Amino acid sequence: MPPNSSKRTYDNFSMPNGNEAPSYPSPSKKSRVTSDSDSTPLWEMITGLQPLELSTILYNICSEDPSRADLVRSAYAARLVEERRRPPVNFDYISKDCWHTLNMKYKRLSASKQCDMMGDIGAVLRKSIKSVSEKAGPETRWETRRNALEVLRKISKSIMLCDERQIRHELMKDGCTLASFADAMLELAQGMSSEERERYKDEGLYEKLVELQTECEEWSINMPGLEDIYGVFDEDSEGDDEEEDEECQVTSGSYRPAQPLPKPASPPKRSHVFSVIELD
Repeated sequence: MPPNSSKRTYDNFSMPNGNEAPSYPSPSKKSRVTSDSDSTPLWEMITGLQPLELSTILYNICSEDPSRADLVRSAYAARLVEERRRPPVNFDYISKDCWHTLNMKYKRLSASKQCDMMGDIGAVLRKSIKSVSEKAGPETRWETRRNALEVLRKISKSIMLCDERQIRHELMKDGCTLASFADAMLELAQGMSSEERERYKDEGLYEKLVELQTECEEWSINMPGLEDIYGVFDEDSEGDDEEEDEECQVTSGSYRPAQPLPKPASPPKRSHVFSVIELD
């Protein structure tokens, strides 16, 4: 009787659901992987690692050997010098693009159609925040970071004063768009030194930040992050006031104790900036 060639063996056995039985690598494959890595050039292995893996390995090496840490510090310092030598980045084109998207691109659409396009509008605004933030880190030039903060402020104002009522309403009330801009501006303000923030004030730019309160309806609800931004700038002013108080308490002679001077009244805290409509 001829052998039955259709008889299933262990090799061609199928699982009940029709899938073939899983195959497992033979023990010899592991040794082949090890031998392949041994023969791979070191540079190729380094470039094949993920950035986080490389950073972790380098950190561990520097922690064990201070001389290696000095190399990293030197390289980082050189990078900062190179960054500061580059021309400042101008982000004004991003502000103009956002203004066009808000006021012109969907102007001919009905209110319902504009609602349908809010996803695209939101994507443009989120991209603008990302583009500015990525290129205006703390290591970049002051002019770049100043322009970045100004552009984010301008886009925020464009949202508040958008000519298209439906688009403005959706963005003002979504609870995240203006908050995202406030978070990005707060990060830029915190990344500045106290001297840079003072310079920002001297150029009259901080006053424009404060004006956002008058442009934003119910700013404490729609854009509460503004208060945190103002707080960063106000901290510098409060520090200057404390230094002046200490100087006033210095005596002019050592033979007679100085009488304590009354502490000047601190300026009232800003609670709300009323709009022109509210004042009328």
